[in-house]
Amino acid sequence: MTQRPIYSTTMFALLALLCALPVTVLSDQDSYDTLFNGKDLTSWVSMGTPDAFTVKDGAIYTTGAKPYPSWLRSEHEYENFVLRFEYQTEGWYEGGVLIHAPLDGPGTKLGFKLHLRHDQKKYSTRSPGAIYDAATPLSIANVPSGQWNHCEVECNWPLLRVTLNGTLIHDINMEKNEALRYRLRRGFIGIENLGCRAYFRNIKIRPLPHKERWTNLLESGMQGLHVRGEADWQISDKTLTGKGGDGQAITKQQFDSPFELQVWVKTAVNGNGGVLFNCGQRRVEVQCFNAPGSTNPTGSLYGIAPAQRVVSQDEQWFLMQIFSDGPNAMVLVNGEKVCATDKLRPPYEGGIGFQQHTPGAVIHYRGPRIKAWPKGFLR
Repeated sequence: MTQRPIYSTTMFALLALLCALPVTVLSDQDSYDTLFNGKDLTSWVSMGTPDAFTVKDGAIYTTGAKPYPSWLRSEHEYENFVLRFEYQTEGWYEGGVLIHAPLDGPGTKLGFKLHLRHDQKKYSTRSPGAIYDAATPLSIANVPSGQWNHCEVECNWPLLRVTLNGTLIHDINMEKNEALRYRLRRGFIGIENLGCRAYFRNIKIRPLPHKERWTNLLESGMQGLHVRGEADWQISDKTLTGKGGDGQAITKQQFDSPFELQVWVKTAVNGNGGVLFNCGQRRVEVQCFNAPGSTNPTGSLYGIAPAQRVVSQDEQWFLMQIFSDGPNAMVLVNGEKVCATDKLRPPYEGGIGFQQHTPGAVIHYRGPRIKAWPKGFLR
């Protein structure tokens, strides 16, 4: 005997109610945050020349005002995201859009720049649409000056995809790209001024989940540090400052390699200090001394491997990145590799330290942080 399904009056009523409810469909555009309102530069910050950027015809207009380079940055920092914007160059143009740019230091080396030009010529890693000095575009897809370009940048570590006017011009695994794998993975969105004119409009961003996991070395304040020597140490606004005599401040927490250590450093004129790791039986010092003619200038693994060049200056913030993996270590200053070795000796563990060396001088260490590199920085 065949049984027929029994539908109750309550079930029919429920179905009728659900059908009557309004259906809200979120479009792709609804998931994006507007970065530019089309009216003024609210939510943007001028870095450098104030009159280099204005609003004209509903777009951000780069005036080319001197002195340059200068840039306009987003109010907030972003890590992973999808960014969409339109741009139109005016006459002869070169400039770009900065990604993961920091407040200080060279944004094109610490973060990266999508290089924009007026022409359709190939210049390798400085072509229109190139990741400046890092990656040549798969094709030249920009249109001539006076026409609008439509661009999408998807940055979701380790993947970087850039589409220009419907053409995929970058599909990069940044983790496997030697020019990009050590770049900052979080920072500001910026528009660059190199003395040329262009329009930028319909700038929108869809943030994606964060992936980086850092340990803030100053999170516990001075209580988290062992202080040695005569230097006076203070913490203010996420910055550790040492002044006076010679001394060190070393974290009580211990860290094993492999890791990456990042810290922004600023020295007084002729200041001398250093960042220490494996603080224990075999302490290693990375020198902070901006003197090009010295034996161990900034970035040197002191007494082990000297820095090959000096890319930092006194009284200016510079970023120091220290990579440690057993006997191997590498130092980047402002995004440039200045020193490396494979001759460190065990044990590969210990506290992280900061040194003030020059009597009467001052040295600042801002935002020191550390994260594990489970696979090691060489792999």
